[in-house]
Formats: sequence, C-alpha cells, structure tokens
Amino acid sequence: MKTLILIAHPEIENSTTQKFFQTSLVNFENITYHPISIPINIEEEQQLLRSNDRIILQFPLFWYSAPALLKTWQDTVLSTSFINRASLKGKELGIVVTTGSAKKDFGAGNPERFTISEILRPYEAMANKAMMSYLPPLPVYQFLYMKPINQQRLLVDYQQYVTNPNFSHFNGQVSWFKKQIQKKITTQDSKNTSTLETILDTISQNQEELDDLRWNLDQIKKDDDN
Repeated sequence: MKTLILIAHPEIENSTTQKFFQTSLVNFENITYHPISIPINIEEEQQLLRSNDRIILQFPLFWYSAPALLKTWQDTVLSTSFINRASLKGKELGIVVTTGSAKKDFGAGNPERFTISEILRPYEAMANKAMMSYLPPLPVYQFLYMKPINQQRLLVDYQQYVTNPNFSHFNGQVSWFKKQIQKKITTQDSKNTSTLETILDTISQNQEELDDLRWNLDQIKKDDDN
C-alpha cells in the first residue's frame, strides 16, 4: 500500500505536532509526505493522487474547518473533469486533524456542540463524490498537553493509520505489530533481539488463542441459529 499525506498547515515549520508526525514515519516505506504549497502544480498534484492508494489530509482545525490552504488545493486540484474520470475511485481518504480543544468539549451538550465526525462531514461527502472509501478520522486533541505515555500511544495509532491496510481490525493490528517487531529483529543487537523474539512469540501465542476463541464463538452462534 502506498500512502500520500497532504499537509495543510500555514506554519508547518513551527508546528511541534507536525514534526512529531513526520519523525514517527522515518523508518517506513511507501509514504509520500507532501506539504501543500502555493503555487499549486495541478498536474503534479493529480499524479500524486493517482499513484497512491491511501490519501490522508492532515491539518489543524481552524474555525471548524481546515486552513484556507487546503480549500485552495481542493478547488484547484479536484476539478470536475478529474473527479468525473473516476481518478480516485477505490482509493481511501483519511483525515488527521489536530485541535486545541479537549476531547470532552466536543459533542451534544458540550462547549463545541458537535462531534469531530460531524464537523468533518464535508470531507466524507467529498470522498463519496469521488467514489473513495472514507476512513474513520484520527483526531488529535491538545497534543502539547499530552503525557509522554499518551504521546507514545498516539505515535503508534498514527503509524498504523498511515501504514496499516487493516488498522481498524484487531487481526490487522496484531499482524502490523508482528511485522514491525520482525523488522526490528533484523536491525538490533543480540541482546535486544532475544527480547524482541520473546515479545513476538507472546503476541503470536495470544493471537492463536484469540483466533481459537473467535472460532468457538462462531460455532456457538451457528448452533444457536440452528
């Protein structure tokens, strides 16, 4: 899977969050990290879209929308003829959005009133128009106030969102972790290798147990249906 990350940030060089995201992907392949800049080369942008499987729009939330930079890109690159040629059909569209508001502020009865998914609905409509598969958004709330452990969890969630074809499924997540550990085993010294192999073996055993449990539950369901 090839992933294109389109970043719309007017002050990207000063963004701690964007630097965190970019650094987290240095050891991954098949990723194009592409900050949007003016002037926009339409042919180059459209070719980037054609040559990637997962398209991620990454931006800070400005007044319940993306910065004007992304709207300019949409109006310039996503022409009617480009969409009508089904240029994006079958591709995936993901959204990574950062916000200075707390997670608890979003939703009915809370200060922001609406959920992040509701606020991002225009991008879901865009994906539908382009015949793309719309992924669940990855919202990042108040990054600068996150504890280190929560930033580490975000790092893994972000890496999976960008690189894992099946990040929303348990087996897909387990397979991704196993692949990352196997990759590290080939690059670590013997002391770390032993630890990593133990972790990999534990994950594999747990996956087998969960697969067996899932099979048994399926059998019980079939018996109940009969």
